[in-house]
Amino acid sequence: MAEAIGGYFEMELQRGCNPYPTAHAFNSARSAFKALLLACNVRRVFMPHYLCAVMPDAAKTVGVEVVRYSLSDTLELLQYPELDTDDRLLYVDYFGLKTAYIQNTLVPRYRARLIVDNSQALFSLPVNDVATLYSPRKFVGVPDGGWLVNGPDPLSMPEQGTAEGRFQALLGRLVDEPQTHYSAFLKIEEALGLEGLKSMSKSTARLLDSIDYENIRTRRTENLTHLRNTLDSVNSFDTWPATPTPALCYPLLTNSLSSTIALREELLRQKVYVPGYWHEVAVDPTTPLVEKSWAERLLPLPIDQRYGLNDMDRLASIIHLAMGTS
Repeated sequence: MAEAIGGYFEMELQRGCNPYPTAHAFNSARSAFKALLLACNVRRVFMPHYLCAVMPDAAKTVGVEVVRYSLSDTLELLQYPELDTDDRLLYVDYFGLKTAYIQNTLVPRYRARLIVDNSQALFSLPVNDVATLYSPRKFVGVPDGGWLVNGPDPLSMPEQGTAEGRFQALLGRLVDEPQTHYSAFLKIEEALGLEGLKSMSKSTARLLDSIDYENIRTRRTENLTHLRNTLDSVNSFDTWPATPTPALCYPLLTNSLSSTIALREELLRQKVYVPGYWHEVAVDPTTPLVEKSWAERLLPLPIDQRYGLNDMDRLASIIHLAMGTS
């Protein structure tokens, strides 16, 4: 059918900015993961304990056995399992800071049997022949979306999803503070999970094709560098990439659960909203000590493109005052 000419205007959006134009586009990274497992007839997938529960749940819903593995305190594998031909190993590029480890250690060892979860590393480029997942929703304001790069070709794509009715929280955030529309945001997240395996909605695809990714890369890199200069002295995390990185967040690792709770409460009082990665890991009795400690002690501080160096100074000042290190 021929496209219409004329009529009323749609939202004014750019075209041609998508950083992964050849990716298979799904409604979420978990859907991309499911499609990949099904297409490759995967029998078992090795996954870290330190991981959002939706990923192992996604594997189980498509009949794939999940085997968990442990990490070191630098978030690298303690042991390297031997994989059969129908096995895969999924590794997360944590906060976008483990790219070198993936490229230098995991890729040479596992190559096509490796799945890289770049949901926290939008700007970490995929390696040839290594299936790579992205979740742009963690970096920009869109109602759905996940990318699979280096998936099997051809890949049978599911029915297209729809973003209709999912813009309330995003549009509200343009004019209001986040708590005003937070309940609407949670409903959107729940609805997306219930939608199941779908392709990316047309509206999200257009939005993702219009974003200034280079500006986002620059701003996140500058903000991370600035917080490193001001907060590294009080941070238990000290394994940083050799070059500046457009990370997901600044991972502030405190020395105790009580310190994390106190800092989180003070940040909330100062209207600084920090997510938790991941509560279910902390309370699971089977979680190893290192991963439990990360889940309890981590404060992923926001460094995204909405903020500049003055905001980072405010954030650092709150942290230092609360810790008594100013």
